[in-house]
Amino acid sequence: MELYQLKTFIEIARTGNLTEAAVHLNTSQPAASAHIKALEKEVGFPLFYRTSKGMTITEKGSKILLEAQKILTSLDDFYLKASDLNAESETIRIGLNTNGQLLRIEKLIRFISECLPQVELHFIDIKSEDFTQDLTSAKISAGFYYGNVAHPSVYSIKLHSFKMVVVYPNSWDVPPKKRLSLEYFAKKPWIWTTQGCPFYKQSIDYFLKQDMVPQKIMYVDDESLIGKLVQGEIGCSLLAEPIATRFANENMLQIWEGIDLNIDLHFGYLKDKKSDAVFLEIGSIVDRIWNADGISIVNSS
Repeated sequence: MELYQLKTFIEIARTGNLTEAAVHLNTSQPAASAHIKALEKEVGFPLFYRTSKGMTITEKGSKILLEAQKILTSLDDFYLKASDLNAESETIRIGLNTNGQLLRIEKLIRFISECLPQVELHFIDIKSEDFTQDLTSAKISAGFYYGNVAHPSVYSIKLHSFKMVVVYPNSWDVPPKKRLSLEYFAKKPWIWTTQGCPFYKQSIDYFLKQDMVPQKIMYVDDESLIGKLVQGEIGCSLLAEPIATRFANENMLQIWEGIDLNIDLHFGYLKDKKSDAVFLEIGSIVDRIWNADGISIVNSS
């Protein structure tokens, strides 16, 4: 098993398209296809369903996708540590739990480069459920996460509360929106977030209050992959409204806004860094970006 095979596997799972994945990986389509075939031969089962619409990850494929991501993350950690040891500037590693545009990272980079020119920013993809562990283990210096972290060592800033929406395939023959209900979706197959994800508990509690138990067919912790699976008609799911809107604008799926559920976005770092001038300034910059003008992320530039 080679690292380039895992990278190809992860990229095709993310894009759902062999050609697009090959372009992102700067390789040819036949080469990317060969990577997957070799990996499937080694693991002993298909990783994707091949259809006219693209490639959809199989249930077994989705289960080992997390392990593949862990391997590449560990490799990234190795290089990050080596980079830190060689760096002359102050390195701040910021964890990103979702799409960089949604998190207004372009503004963050611009303001930090202006106010803290000695800081070298490294951005690392993380899961909200792993935020505290990543922070206390020094994998990240600070970061964004969904939900609430009840940990005495974490200082957090609430940035925004996002509305959750139901996303479902374009092909579903749903009732008119005025008659569409949560009861209709509860009977459908669901792509659910992993149990450690902040979405999971809030969503489960919401359904239980409605005396409903949705049919869960798989667990996925990646928003892009959820969008691809919904587009591939595997089932419906819940996403934060701005992420869902982006997918809907790309004609990947449909949105139903009839669910009364929200998820909070926070930025956090260790409390013992509150007296550190760099962290104080970064926290202040993030707070200003999100809270100074009160503009919704949907309308943000």
